[in-house]
Amino acid sequence: MKTILHLTSSARGEQSYSTNLGLAIIKRLEEQEQEITVETWDLVQHPPPLYTPEMIQSFYIAPDQPAYDSIPTLAYANRVVDKIKQTDILVISTPTYNFTVSAHLKAWLDQLVRVGVTYTYDEEGNRVGLITQKKVYLAIASGGIQPTGIVPDYLADYLKAVLKIYVGITAVVTYRIEGTAFPNFTPDYTALVENFQ
Repeated sequence: MKTILHLTSSARGEQSYSTNLGLAIIKRLEEQEQEITVETWDLVQHPPPLYTPEMIQSFYIAPDQPAYDSIPTLAYANRVVDKIKQTDILVISTPTYNFTVSAHLKAWLDQLVRVGVTYTYDEEGNRVGLITQKKVYLAIASGGIQPTGIVPDYLADYLKAVLKIYVGITAVVTYRIEGTAFPNFTPDYTALVENFQ
């Protein structure tokens, strides 16, 4: 049985275009897999904690230290890492806010990334991700339309870089729904995931 974690981060709730695009992706995955389980993690209803001085300090404690797993300021971060390790497929639904991800998703990523836990360094000083063999689908919604040829893609490229460099996940597929702020916009989620990978 494969497990899917659907991470949602839009304040629009059930009306969220990114959330509904993520659900369309999950529907396609369910059509492909005989046995699948889906868990939704709503970052708006259950927001991640923001950094505090104590939290930052604990993030740099070596994981092999005694009682590391019971450090209070690491409780949420440990939950994030455990969920990723238990998940086969991660579907990240995010709106586009000012060219990038929502504050909720950014805070969640800040809890995920930890030296010695999700990444380490090789002999040349390069970061090496420690959590591999996962697949990620990005479900991105934006009120406008991404201009052709714009580099970098501040949202998708950012997420891909974090997942690759700080986690170890390289299998990332992006789907977009654009122009949601245009008058009379009508979403067709089925068409958006027609060429499913």
